[in-house]
Amino acid sequence: MINRSHYLNQMLEGLKTPSVKILTGIRRGGKSGVLQLLRDVLTARGVQKQNIITLGFEGLENSAISDSSALYDAVSQRLASVQGRVYLFLDEPGRVRIWERAALHLLHDFDIDIYVAGSNNSVTSPSVLAILDECSSIYNIGPLSFSEYIEFRETYTQPEDTQREFARFIMLGGFPALHLRASTQDEAYAYLRDVVGSAIWNDVVGSHQLRKAEQLTRIMRFVIENVGQTFSAKHLSDSLKGENKEINIETVYTYLERLENAYIVSRCKRYDLSIEEPLKTQEKFYLSDHALRFAILGFTPEAIGSSLENLVYLELIRRDYDVYMGKHGRRTIDFVAMRGDERVYVQLGREIIATQQDNAAFAALSSLRDNYPKYILCMDKGSAGNRNGIQTVTVTDFLTENYLA
Repeated sequence: MINRSHYLNQMLEGLKTPSVKILTGIRRGGKSGVLQLLRDVLTARGVQKQNIITLGFEGLENSAISDSSALYDAVSQRLASVQGRVYLFLDEPGRVRIWERAALHLLHDFDIDIYVAGSNNSVTSPSVLAILDECSSIYNIGPLSFSEYIEFRETYTQPEDTQREFARFIMLGGFPALHLRASTQDEAYAYLRDVVGSAIWNDVVGSHQLRKAEQLTRIMRFVIENVGQTFSAKHLSDSLKGENKEINIETVYTYLERLENAYIVSRCKRYDLSIEEPLKTQEKFYLSDHALRFAILGFTPEAIGSSLENLVYLELIRRDYDVYMGKHGRRTIDFVAMRGDERVYVQLGREIIATQQDNAAFAALSSLRDNYPKYILCMDKGSAGNRNGIQTVTVTDFLTENYLA
């Protein structure tokens, strides 16, 4: 199993903090793997087997635990004969009514550390967090980053050169199971379609008892077709109306929110750099894994650009930045990434030559009169360089080297 150190280190930092650590993210993205890594570390540190308790709620094994009282009783009974600190792992407890109340009481009554994994926002809803109050920490676990993918490949096979591996990563995406063995493109895309189907069925249709799944499917397809493009609910509504499949704008946004809650898509808002405020219109949507587009719509060379943009967005999110698309007058900045007092600007260009002062990416970044780091990402290694404080680097270097803390 690959050591996903970015997430594992976060878990270890809060190891002795009396809180509920909640791991969220799309199904099969790696939450269970991170928790297994943590269990392995605990065992290596001498924690006894009986002090590590794991309860899953998607199968029938614990179906009798249906509410917070039953969960509290089930755990406390097991704790009666255990000495020392206990580590409790709950997988998909959203099926247990008010599970968070049991978790809070367990924290207060026992020497216990609690970890929760959930594939929809039922484990991080406002009602859940209100009960847990300040006794919770949230970690979003996504599919493999490119750096993790390289480490994964080095663990399980003999990797090729960086450019070939990057091409493979672009095509197949970052879901860990796809890289445990050699997968054909058809096998990989069948797996990715199954991931999306499972997430939609279990975390969107099933959890909300939707009756008009066809509308959801059409909205999902529209989002995928327009990854990286400014989104217009009115345009989607009008296009469906033209197909005699009318759907109002309010319903579009409701379904989009539910896709977000299942971690299938992610919303990227606009940020006006002139007034330093987020805007409420013309946001973009990205997928939880860049290869989902190819799996559902089929591969076309023209779609590589939007997949690269999707990939860079996910990397910035993984580095714990709040990510926006920037507006500066009439110019657009692909990504404005903020984290506390830090800020990074990122523009994407397919084959940018550093000496071209008038290209759009360079001009947009040059218009910004602050001292925050500014990057143009390109595919051609020969274009790399630094001009007027704007660094041009390859996408692969940006993803694997320490350009971002």
